[in-house]
Amino acid sequence: MSQLHSYLRRSTLPLLLVFCLAALSFSYAFADDAKRPLAVTVIGDPDAAVNGRFAVGSASVGSKALTVTGVIDFLGAGTVHNFFTQGAGNNMQVTTNVDEANSVGDASRSQWKLVLGSNLDWFSIRRSPAGGVYNEDALFFIEGSTGRVGIATVDTANGASIPFAFSARLHVLTTSGDAIRGVTTATTGAAIGVLGQTSAGTGYAMYAHNSASSGLGVATFAISDSAGGVGVIGLSTATTGPGVGVFGSTSSASGFGVYYSSGLAGTGTKSAVVNTQDHGWRLLYAVESPQNWFEDFGQATLAAGEAVVPIEPIFAQTVNLDLPYHVFLTPRGDCGLYVAEQTASSFTVRGLNGATCEIDFDYRIIASRLDYEDLRLEPAQDPQAVAASLALAPPELPAP
Repeated sequence: MSQLHSYLRRSTLPLLLVFCLAALSFSYAFADDAKRPLAVTVIGDPDAAVNGRFAVGSASVGSKALTVTGVIDFLGAGTVHNFFTQGAGNNMQVTTNVDEANSVGDASRSQWKLVLGSNLDWFSIRRSPAGGVYNEDALFFIEGSTGRVGIATVDTANGASIPFAFSARLHVLTTSGDAIRGVTTATTGAAIGVLGQTSAGTGYAMYAHNSASSGLGVATFAISDSAGGVGVIGLSTATTGPGVGVFGSTSSASGFGVYYSSGLAGTGTKSAVVNTQDHGWRLLYAVESPQNWFEDFGQATLAAGEAVVPIEPIFAQTVNLDLPYHVFLTPRGDCGLYVAEQTASSFTVRGLNGATCEIDFDYRIIASRLDYEDLRLEPAQDPQAVAASLALAPPELPAP
């Protein structure tokens, strides 16, 4: 026992020294924070970091792990700042290229803003142009309630609302230039610049509308630069029913459902569709000729056995009357007739054998079309070879 008592007395000094050093370290750990640099400056309640939550810019700790009241400033080079803010209508905004001296507008640079959830439930990308008065334009936007996408330059007057009425899932609006351009640079295969598809029986895979009230007003314009190319291909793949490859219509009484220049050719018939009183709609077929003729019809009267019939002046300017032309006569009485003379302006009709009969007669005049006098049974391409050279088979389309 005496030996143990002697050992404890010898050990008191080392234990006391260890205890003093520990107390000194603990007191330094709780020294005044102002004496040491802090990585984060807390504005508000110094005891905000409780229960795993942290607040900046407010004495109130929110329900989230991080609560920020005010603007988050991502400082860039020089005086350029990128702001993360809460905008009107409780939306979230990210604004870039904002000058420190003027957080609203800076005429020296374009300013961009990303707005999520404005007061009209939009997602939008906006821009304030450089070099002028700050005036915010929305360029790309999505309406959250419908999922419709808009691309346009729409003046928002620096507000949250977007004055744009959607009329499609994707609506592109421009006051100049091309609204949508589809380009493929492939030189082989059946590459498609723009593909439209619909499964609706009364729908349109592609619809073009020119709303101009005057001028040429072309709704669709197609060009092929290939030597054997085709500007437009219309294909109806149905094997029954009145399928139509290309349909043209006009609401104007003086207009044309289909208008063409140069030639018109095809392997089928050329027909007029006519509605009859007792037999419904019927086809009347065009008469074909190996030469390009124009014809006119009329009626004249034989007086004292002779009639000089003038050729209608407008018709005369569409044909070449310097070449031989044809006149067919139908007397409306008991008198034989013949064509005695022909000029470029008239023809003369007389009674046979010097008869001096006075009767009415019908005539038909046929002449060569002006500037097409040499066309006669011109060579043509094999229609099957032409069809084989075209991409008539529709491409494989994905399911809508």
